[in-house]
Amino acid sequence: MKASLRTAGLALLFLAVSLAAALLAAVLLRLPAADLPLVALLLAAAGGVGGLLALLLVRPAVLGWLGGVRAQLAGASLIGSLLLLGMVLAGARAMFLSGHDLSLLLTMLVFAAILSVGFGLLCAKMLADRIERVREGAARIAAGDLEPGLPVEGHDEVAGLAEDFNRMAQALGAAAGREREMEKARRDLIAAVSHDLRTPLASTRALIEAVADGVAENPEADARYLSSARKELSHLSRLVDDLFELARIDAGGLQLTLQESSLHDLISDTIASFQPQADNRGVRLVGEVSGGVDPVLANPSRLQRVLHNLLSNALRHTPADGTVALRAAPHGDGVRVEVTDTGEGIAPEDLPRVFERSFRAESSRVRPEEGGAPGAGLGLAIARGLIEAHGGTMDVESDLGRGSRFCFTLRRA
Repeated sequence: MKASLRTAGLALLFLAVSLAAALLAAVLLRLPAADLPLVALLLAAAGGVGGLLALLLVRPAVLGWLGGVRAQLAGASLIGSLLLLGMVLAGARAMFLSGHDLSLLLTMLVFAAILSVGFGLLCAKMLADRIERVREGAARIAAGDLEPGLPVEGHDEVAGLAEDFNRMAQALGAAAGREREMEKARRDLIAAVSHDLRTPLASTRALIEAVADGVAENPEADARYLSSARKELSHLSRLVDDLFELARIDAGGLQLTLQESSLHDLISDTIASFQPQADNRGVRLVGEVSGGVDPVLANPSRLQRVLHNLLSNALRHTPADGTVALRAAPHGDGVRVEVTDTGEGIAPEDLPRVFERSFRAESSRVRPEEGGAPGAGLGLAIARGLIEAHGGTMDVESDLGRGSRFCFTLRRA
């Protein structure tokens, strides 16, 4: 109802503007002033009746009976020609034209009306062909064929529609690519986690069965078996914790409570906890904290987890006589923390994937020694997710054969 009233209002406004323009033209053409009222009445009557008829016929519900765009545009052209013909007839009666002049005038109007309809059909055919090509392209996109783009012809609304379809196809293609990557990452994660769960489970089962069957000949052997089983269970517990943490990060349900924290103390505690492991491996462990970094906005336990994962990864890939350094320094309005090592580095083709779930380079496919990070390839993904939950970013740089550097940022309190 509101749309119909708005259309009627626009039609009346258009009629008023057209009438004013016609009267202005009559004045400029020096039409006698005495004829102006009659001309205005004639134009208003003919335009009002013709306009009302056009409003009734040009409605989509009426034009829809004619068929496609070709028939609709041809019908609109015909309606316009009939409107012009009616106005000329009304004017001819008012001017008392002779029969000869009226016949000649009508003949010319019929010819012009047929030409108008023909031009309308020609334009409608070109427009309908373009619309049909867009429809065919949309059908290909709906069928999953996202590669070929739609032809963009001209600069009108149909061309804009084709561009919109092309952008939609590109977005759908990118989304499909991401979905395939996520599906592959999910399969890889399940395979890696299944392997890392199966190995400690099998070891624990064998150790417990050995103790239960009395294979050990003395209490010392029993204690050694149980200690090994405890380590395997501890590894399983860390792996389950990692999976739970990663699931919360992926689901967006990880809400951290940040507080003023001492980054210097966190780094000192982390260095102290990893010093025995570094000594056993023959790796030099260095910690450096510049002045002015404290306090930072952080969740201490989760930030400790990040440092733990990064140092575990660095130690695992650093040979004896190598160096692992943990440094922190002011960086703009925040703090930059980096963990560098002198290990084997990361291959250039693997560098973009180091933060993916379950990704492990070929050199790290073996299970880590006891005391290292869990072997399912989740540590770096979790570390990056935790840093992003802190409002920071994490990046990696590496030189194959010379070492790697993992950097992340934190906000200063």
